[in-house]
Amino acid sequence: MQQALTALAALAVPGALAAPAAAQEAEPPPIVVEGEKPQTEKALDELARDIAGNPRPRRPLARFEQPLCLMVAAGDTALAQEIAARIIDNAKAAKVNVRGSGCKPNALLAFSDDAQAQLQAIRQSGRRLFAGISARDIDAAIGARDPVYVFQASKQTAASGEPIVASPEAGGTNGIAGPQNVIWSAGRLKRLTREDMLAVLVVIDNAAIAGLTPEQIADYASLRLLAPTGEVDVAEAGAPRTIMTLFVSPERAPAAMTRFDRAYLKSLYRMPAGSYAFEVLRAAVKETAMGAEASAEN
Repeated sequence: MQQALTALAALAVPGALAAPAAAQEAEPPPIVVEGEKPQTEKALDELARDIAGNPRPRRPLARFEQPLCLMVAAGDTALAQEIAARIIDNAKAAKVNVRGSGCKPNALLAFSDDAQAQLQAIRQSGRRLFAGISARDIDAAIGARDPVYVFQASKQTAASGEPIVASPEAGGTNGIAGPQNVIWSAGRLKRLTREDMLAVLVVIDNAAIAGLTPEQIADYASLRLLAPTGEVDVAEAGAPRTIMTLFVSPERAPAAMTRFDRAYLKSLYRMPAGSYAFEVLRAAVKETAMGAEASAEN
């Protein structure tokens, strides 16, 4: 999938230009989170699971272990540049490593006049755009409720980064056994495996971004590009807010990432490699609650 991302920019958005890599090299400005109503940990726990796509509690969440190389493809070049710069700022704020100019993209955000039809056509053509993604996950992504289509390719490795081989015979040739990892733990808290994000594609319908600000689009896209996410329903009155409601309820969506949105990204990338989903989400909830308490005291 990674090799197909550059080509897809032209396929999905004819005539579009990629945002310059210079945006990836600039130092990020400080990102301010506006004051939000304090929330109970129970409400934040529920939001956490929804945003992360209700992952299995004791499975690692996928994240980029290799530096991020971003491409944003849009018919409006100035908009692409602005969105790209904001996404890179968000990535750096979460301590995601970012590559400079001349890198091969492993994350693509593209805008299309008819995203679903174009993605279906690409799939039926046999192009290897979706390599590394199961047919079930492709179907789920193309059948998304929101006008946003997210494809994430990842692989499980040992926490050290070595590939995992299921048996000594796997991967061998001519009767010679393939490599075998020796994985052991000195304690129960040692994480043996991690989930490495290899490449991510996010395609958004152009009609859906009308009336939205570049900051809103970039902040939403940051979560979808950098972390495992799921579609989020409209929050009830008084419930925690999230930029993930941007397309299901644009009139009620926040103007930027919320405190929890940022805490999720921060926890995902600062926790030890291979941390379980419940550990990452719990850390994000605590980070959000602590930040709200600090803001209330000031």
